[in-house]
Amino acid sequence: MTRPDSMSDDLPERKQKHLEICLDQDLDIESGSTGLQSIALPHRALPETHADQVDLKTEFLGYTQTLPVMISCMTGGSEDGRLLNRLLAEVAGKRKLAIGTGSIRVMLRHPETKSHFDLKPLVPNSPLIANIGAAQLTEYSPKTILEAVNSIEADGLYVHLNPAQELFQEDGDRDFQGWYDGFRRLLDSADIPILVKETGAGIPPSEGLRLLHEGVSYVDIAGTGGTDWVAVEAERLPPEHRIAADSFRNWGYTTGELLLAYRQISRAGGESGRAVSNKIIASGGLRSPRDFAVALSCGAWIGAAALPFIRAASTGGEEGVEHYLDELKIGIRAAVVLTGAGDLNNLRSLDLRIPDTMASAAESLAEEALAERTAERNQP
Repeated sequence: MTRPDSMSDDLPERKQKHLEICLDQDLDIESGSTGLQSIALPHRALPETHADQVDLKTEFLGYTQTLPVMISCMTGGSEDGRLLNRLLAEVAGKRKLAIGTGSIRVMLRHPETKSHFDLKPLVPNSPLIANIGAAQLTEYSPKTILEAVNSIEADGLYVHLNPAQELFQEDGDRDFQGWYDGFRRLLDSADIPILVKETGAGIPPSEGLRLLHEGVSYVDIAGTGGTDWVAVEAERLPPEHRIAADSFRNWGYTTGELLLAYRQISRAGGESGRAVSNKIIASGGLRSPRDFAVALSCGAWIGAAALPFIRAASTGGEEGVEHYLDELKIGIRAAVVLTGAGDLNNLRSLDLRIPDTMASAAESLAEEALAERTAERNQP
């Protein structure tokens, strides 16, 4: 199952460079818009709700979280990454929030980096989710991958999809064949939840719905508007070799239109609606408390982000991360109150004010997914 990788010895150096680029706020690595700012929640001038009584607890992967928020997958393999990951894990453990690791590919190639991913002692009462690229599903056997996940006592495994990043990464993967079969093999062997996420271009419902029917536990849509990994990889290229990458900035689907499309499928009911309901994680440019609140109102079970947490940790330490989480809590609670929802479940089912163009795009994505599912079911 394994294949030689000429870049394997460069992985820690590459991860360190990724981290440096993401932390450099003078670099433009966030492209386009999430679309979330165009989605309006209803306002109630008489909400008849006591803010202090709003319960934001959320069940996720067998744990009770204090907020519907996840500190998403970070980098790993460099010393700076190790220190930031541990700091974030300490806060996640204290706040009872899920946290994702960087790609364990580094650990598989460089066993000496295991301490970068061995975070479970810091989050004993929160979900720890390991992370690996879909390309590695064709490189390693499910047994090897799952043994690595079990070695860090993770509660689940994210498989990330990043073809756009790989295409513009020097010596990145070019063969994207066999990824669905890789998922099937992994799902057949796994005794832990398997989640799937994109890295900033989005997972359209036609693919997300298929993966959910295959047995994936959650789809993290990771649409456009946040960290643009094509832009990050462009920063690692000589300026004269950035023309193609720069022209593919903001490639993919916005976070807003994807959330609305999955929401429409969920509301349609039936087999597909049940598969999608409460199985969508929103990420891709969630930055402000309002972003998280709107994402939840679009039906997401959890809102996730990486860049704002790692920047808060880098500039403000634990106190900076705690402050950011406090603001997220205030904002999500405010949305529950000001809409008159009263609780998270009602927030997720509100009628929203959506621009016609966005509503139309979401409807097309939903219809395409449902049509493909129908065609698959009707195949002999």
